[in-house]
Amino acid sequence: MSRKQPVLYTHIISPAGRAVELVAKALNLELEISEMNVYKGHHRNEEFKRLNPVQTIPTLDDNGFLLMDSHAIAIYLARRYGNGTELYSEDFEQQARINSVLFFESSILFARLRFCTDNLTVFRKGEIPEESLKRAADGLKLFEALLQTDYVVGDRLTIADLSCVASITTLHVMLQPSAADYPKTFAWIERIAKLPYYDEINVQGLKAAAQLMHTLKSQAGNK
Repeated sequence: MSRKQPVLYTHIISPAGRAVELVAKALNLELEISEMNVYKGHHRNEEFKRLNPVQTIPTLDDNGFLLMDSHAIAIYLARRYGNGTELYSEDFEQQARINSVLFFESSILFARLRFCTDNLTVFRKGEIPEESLKRAADGLKLFEALLQTDYVVGDRLTIADLSCVASITTLHVMLQPSAADYPKTFAWIERIAKLPYYDEINVQGLKAAAQLMHTLKSQAGNK
């Protein structure tokens, strides 16, 4: 029986979802995208709950194999569909380095981004607390220190770069940092932005995220 395209349940605004889409593009893997507008509660229905009891995006359905969490999905796609690429690795030490950056992105970059955006999307506040913004900016400083080579793990693109770039650039939309303060990070973004699929996936998502932040702040201010 022939396999169908994997289905990715995601939303254009989600940095985690964009990270998975970037990985798929790097693998020349076609995904069927099922848009789940979480701000309209699309992920709260019973059908999606059967796919992912936690009801988070992104969620992958690869011919009945169900997987949540962007980092787990990225590793799975790279291992299953990445023959001939160097996006992940068969070398245990290189795998560990890539995994360590994925954990850093999850626990520091994305977590601090989420602490900020939840004030707008969940608590419907008009502003993000200064302490949350400071913690997010500290995350950017840590990433700048982490960058010791052209890419986050050595001298080639990996899934760690594609995961981090979605969160880093979303943080940039919110914090508007100066290139002079983060020269290595800005050079790294410029390097990744040359990928032929970058604008289609990440830039469009960043525009949507910026518009949502503006709308939510305006709505909160009018209450």
